[in-house]
This record gives sequence, C-alpha cells and structure tokens, in this order.
Amino acid sequence: MRAYRFTLLLLIVWLEGCGYVGPVLPPSPRTPLAITNLSVIERGDQLIVSCTLPQHTSDDLFISTFSKIDLGAGPDVSPFDFAQWSDQAKHYAVPTPPPIDQTSPPTAIEYRIPVSAWEGKSVDIFIRTADKDSRFSSWSNRVHLDVIPSLASLQVTAKDVRQGVLLSWPEEQPGAHYDVYRKGPNDKAPVKIGTAEHKDYLDTTSLYETPYEYTVIAAKGPAESVASTPVEITTHDTYAPSVPRSITAIAAANSIEVTWERSPESDLKGYYVYRSTDGGPFERIGNLVNVPSYSDHAIQAGKTYRYRVSAIDILNHESDKSPATAAITVQ
Repeated sequence: MRAYRFTLLLLIVWLEGCGYVGPVLPPSPRTPLAITNLSVIERGDQLIVSCTLPQHTSDDLFISTFSKIDLGAGPDVSPFDFAQWSDQAKHYAVPTPPPIDQTSPPTAIEYRIPVSAWEGKSVDIFIRTADKDSRFSSWSNRVHLDVIPSLASLQVTAKDVRQGVLLSWPEEQPGAHYDVYRKGPNDKAPVKIGTAEHKDYLDTTSLYETPYEYTVIAAKGPAESVASTPVEITTHDTYAPSVPRSITAIAAANSIEVTWERSPESDLKGYYVYRSTDGGPFERIGNLVNVPSYSDHAIQAGKTYRYRVSAIDILNHESDKSPATAAITVQ
C-alpha cells in the first residue's frame, strides 16, 4: 500500500510539472507558397524564364532547401483550361539552388529554354516548387508568349558626322524596332538613349572628345535580340559651323543694316562680316560679332556695297561665306 501511494504521488507531481497538455498537432504539410512573379522573355535563341522562389510554406515555415522545381510549358489553350494544358505540357527540371538560412534574401533563379522547341507557337508557361518532402506548391502565375523566329544580334557601325554619331546596322525582320544604348565614361551600365524604326540612328547629344560605347537591341513584340557587340567611338570637332543664311542689307540714312539668321551650333563663337565696294574684292570689316546683325557706318553715298557673312566656332573653325546681298546708298 505504501508503495502504491508513493507511486501515485510521483505521478501527480509529474503531471503538475508538465503543465497543460494541448491537442496533438498534425505534422506540417510543408507546401511552399506559390510563385507570383514568373516572367519569360524571348532573347536571341533562348526563352529566358525568371522568378523569385518563396521563402515560406503555406503554414509559414521557413524553406531552406527545395527538392524540386518544375517548369511547365505547353501550347496555349483558348479558352484556357488547366487540365487540357497540363495534358500537353512539357516539363523541365530546373536545378535547385543551394540551401539558404533565414537571414538570406529571396533566391532569384533563371532558366533557359531553346526557342527552337516552341518557335511559331503560342505557349503558356507555369512553374511550381517542392520542399524537402516533395509536396508541390500550386502553379505560379501564367505567362503567355507568342514565340517568333529568333532575332539575330546586330552588327553595328558608328560614324563621326557633323550632327553627331551616326549608327547603322542591317535591317531585321519586318515590324522590328531598335533600342539604342550608350555608355559614357561616367556610366556604370549602358543607358537607353532612343528607339529607331529603321536601320540607323543619329545621336545628336554626343559630346566631342568623349569616348562612347554603343549597343543596339532589335525588338519585336515580346522578343528581342541579344545586345550587339559594343562599338566604340570618340568624335573630334573638325567641323566648321553651318553657313549663315537669309542675309539682308538695308540702306539707311547713315548706315547699312546687315542681318541674317542665327546659326544653330551650340559651340558658336560669333560671325565675321565681309564687304565688297562697287564690285571690288570682299574684305573683312569690323571685329567678331556675337549677334546676327551688323551696322556698317563706314559708307559713302552713291556706292554699291555687297555683304557676305561667315560663322566661327570656339575652336576658330570658320564656315564658308554666305551668298552675297547688296545695298545701294542714296546720293
């Protein structure tokens, strides 16, 4: 009897030490959350699939290791029917990334499918993952893609011209357009500077004596080419300003007023005015002027004066002289 009472006492003490005993919980299904940011782009001869892997299961447990990543691509079904798509889909086993810990950022993955496998077809693409117990998540967001023949990488040339840098390349497929990128000495990566609809592009924003690298990407719908091999060029200011236009000369009481259109060059320094008297040779008169007008007071009554104007840039390149304009002073 004493032994029985002692055993009972020990059991009561043990139960009190354990506290409340809750219901037995089932094991976690460890089902990863579905991927929601799947994207696919046709670049060159590859379909590039990318997304970010989930970090937690549906019951909020951290995922350090994936056992499987299943990528499915199948012909488009319209109206879309998942079961029908699944019956026709081709599955790709995407390599799983190394394990991570809870301090790591979400893992981004990328997978490439040859364009040749789906060229000329409309395709729907999904992806799903499995945790270590191989229980798959739901399928991701759907990506629909019309796969066209591959766009080839362009062969680009760059030429120094008066207006800037002229880029040229062979025409691609009908309906393609071309995105132009430039990398200057202070750029960490190429910067898109414009789009061309045809096989050339004029960069009027380039600066003299500055090295640039240009690349061009052909694009058509959701497809694009691989970026062209960078072409390097440094332009030099060997060009004179454009010839001044619309020269007029009007005789006043004590002067002849000469005017012309302002030259468009950003590096313009000014203008020189040349004069011919009664059919004689043209000679430069006055000093450099920085406005598109000149008042000639050194005139005589009854003479015919003809004027021509040239433009000068900051490197002292002088344009050709403008066509002549004449004015006759009153006697």
